[in-house]
Amino acid sequence: MVFALVLICLTWLVWKFRTDGLSRTNLLIGWGIKMLFGILFMIIHTKIYGIGDITVDWEEYMDDSVTLNNVAYQSLGDYFKFLFGTNSESAVQHYLANTNHWSAGDLDLMNDSRNVLRINSLLVFISRGNVYVHILFFSFFSFISLREIFLAFKDRIFYDKRWFWFALFLFPTLSFWTSSVLKEPLMILGLAFIFNALFGQLSWKFRLWRLIIGFLLMLCFKPYVLACLVLSIPVFLLGKFVFKKRLWLVPLSLLAGAVILFASFSNLRTNVTHRLTRMQFDFMNVGRGGVHAYADSCYYYFRTDQYPDLNFLKNGNLQVKKTLVAKKVTFGMTYPFDDVVLSPADGPWRIDFTGEACGSYIELTSIGNDPEQLVRNIPEAISNAAFRPTFWDPGGKLKFVNFMETICLFIFLAFGFWYNRRNRSHEEKNIILFLLSFSVLLLVLIGWTTPVLGAVVRYRMPAYLALFIVVFIGSRPFKFKL
Repeated sequence: MVFALVLICLTWLVWKFRTDGLSRTNLLIGWGIKMLFGILFMIIHTKIYGIGDITVDWEEYMDDSVTLNNVAYQSLGDYFKFLFGTNSESAVQHYLANTNHWSAGDLDLMNDSRNVLRINSLLVFISRGNVYVHILFFSFFSFISLREIFLAFKDRIFYDKRWFWFALFLFPTLSFWTSSVLKEPLMILGLAFIFNALFGQLSWKFRLWRLIIGFLLMLCFKPYVLACLVLSIPVFLLGKFVFKKRLWLVPLSLLAGAVILFASFSNLRTNVTHRLTRMQFDFMNVGRGGVHAYADSCYYYFRTDQYPDLNFLKNGNLQVKKTLVAKKVTFGMTYPFDDVVLSPADGPWRIDFTGEACGSYIELTSIGNDPEQLVRNIPEAISNAAFRPTFWDPGGKLKFVNFMETICLFIFLAFGFWYNRRNRSHEEKNIILFLLSFSVLLLVLIGWTTPVLGAVVRYRMPAYLALFIVVFIGSRPFKFKL
């Protein structure tokens, strides 16, 4: 009953939207496609793989959201403290100690995982825990996103604009991940608002509120994507106001500036390199699988091949059977994560996290806190993030869909550059340069730190979206010549 009422209300809102260049029928077809991708998301993660067979974040988010929602029935004041990030650690232990995403990490309002839980916990008041109702709401957020993107770029497309509209909804990675109950729909909503604020035909009033809401959404959901976007804005500004006739000077000047900045400020160089090293290290540990055991001031990480030398106790602790070498993992982003020798007399320690090896795990070249190695890893990072998984990479059957999508995207991208090389205006070329800069920055960041191809496919979605838009900007109708 609730599902039907929510569906009717959201469909009515879609019907009421007025969008230049589109009929109401076009809007409703797009909305139907979004809902079908939401159903597809659930089928793949329940019927095909099966709950528990792979890491399914949506299940954990839903469970944690229901747990958080239950706090409101115990103490409304404490629930609001959780919503606004003013809760204490003791409150976390009292109400949310058994959650997967909330109980881990620092008390931080800008923790994007917790922000997803906040949104979903509010929706639980309506859904009563029915995940399909959440799928409807998040699909609606995504629908608004794609409409904003359409409005931002439709005036730079010179054929039937409905092709661009339906292409956005049928772009597999974009529609699949933005029909989930995860971070992606809300992050893309923020990105779409910013795109429309920058490139749409809007008054300053409408630009301003889109910029503010878009910035806040991206800050709350996937702030690293926002960082890549902000770093790309100087590309657009230089191309618009400084290098009006020589756009090729924009990336060269910014690259030179980045090299000078990185070489001149040792603290900046050290901090950036260390943070990326730590992110890579933690993600590789999760990807390989293993056990993290709590030891007062740090964690001890044991690989899966060390399990025969570990004694897993019934009370949730573990102890080593013989002297062995583990990794000492400090809290937060601090250094070090060195080897430590442990003996049976040192334990036991509480098991905080146990993970199986990811099926699509690949080895990355370690950054090793070396700025020069960080730079040398850039080609590998771009290759991994932009073009993998391939047919011969580890992973499930969906990697074939991802690989074919990659092939098609880059074929269309190459054809678009060649076919429209003489047609695009300076403004269109400048927008393309901005989108390419954003894509490259995001792909490099993902490739530096992410050793799980299943996660790469999900994380690179905003970069793929930007490349997808590049294909259409300034494009003219294609005519076959006999």
